[in-house]
Amino acid sequence: MRADNIWWGQIGNSLRLLSGVTEHLRDHKSAVLFMSPRFPWKERFYREIDIRRAPYSVARRLKRIAWNGKGEPGQLILTGMCPIDVQVDYWPGQTYGEYLGSRRNLVIHDYDIWITGVHSKQDLTKWVEFVTQYHAAAKESEPHADFLIEYDGPPMKTPTVEQISCQVERYDCRVFCLEMAAELSGSNLRDYQAELALSIGGSQPELCAALLETGDRLIENPLAAAQSVLASARDSYGKPFPQQSESELTSEIWLAAVALLFPLMERYRIDFIERHKLELTRFLPISNSNGDEVTEPFDLEIGALCYIIANLRVHLFTPMEVSGLRLCRRLRNQLAHNKPVDCADVNAVMMLSS
Repeated sequence: MRADNIWWGQIGNSLRLLSGVTEHLRDHKSAVLFMSPRFPWKERFYREIDIRRAPYSVARRLKRIAWNGKGEPGQLILTGMCPIDVQVDYWPGQTYGEYLGSRRNLVIHDYDIWITGVHSKQDLTKWVEFVTQYHAAAKESEPHADFLIEYDGPPMKTPTVEQISCQVERYDCRVFCLEMAAELSGSNLRDYQAELALSIGGSQPELCAALLETGDRLIENPLAAAQSVLASARDSYGKPFPQQSESELTSEIWLAAVALLFPLMERYRIDFIERHKLELTRFLPISNSNGDEVTEPFDLEIGALCYIIANLRVHLFTPMEVSGLRLCRRLRNQLAHNKPVDCADVNAVMMLSS
């Protein structure tokens, strides 16, 4: 199982991105690809685009060119993709875009040109101006080139060239973590495994994947597993992942437990009250931990339910129900005081809802 197969083959927004870019190439429409700096598995993204454009691009070629930030975009296209006679005929009285767009029978008109390495607003402005001028001069001719400009700098509007968002969304990472955990693990703690990877990895799918690939170590000792990944793992660019302090990791591990366990414990509380609301009504009203009077069964918190069981010596509930309530109270108090929980307790809470 490869993580990039899941990201580029099973995640809805990733598939929509591939379709959107492919449609622009098919229709010869230029666009700015607004990317995150650590765009996940970029080489796989390129391969997927190449596969999708193959059926309709027999007469067109795709060329990817790295921008080094020097000179002018049009100069790069002219000197890098046009023959000498076309270069010699250029006169500085025209912009590069106007000149190239107005020339007929140029080889570049049959190209999809993909520009990489645009990082600053200044450079993006240059490229947008060139592309806009080229299309204005070439609008009467067919075929003409189209340009895809990869940009990973600060947000910037480009009114004359459409933007395609290639940003990684956190909810996509959540789906990715769940899918990958399901494929990697047969444990009933895979939801916890996915939540840990998401909380620590954030919106970095490649870091999430590296964490999930540690297997049960991530569940059994999340801090040690995360520290090991951050110390030794590399992303698809060959770079280490951004470092995080022990306190940052501890906080993220705690957040994962809160996100997963609190809803499960709340569901257990509500289900318990639903089963026993008539019996519980007999012991109302009762004061809660804040001194407020509780008159409705569904307003009873876990602590109040445990008080009824322990202090009013009610024997209307099964030992398993009592044990479940006490477990929920203990873990809720631990999490409320920023204390970690171990995987055995996580498993026990998840078993309550199964």
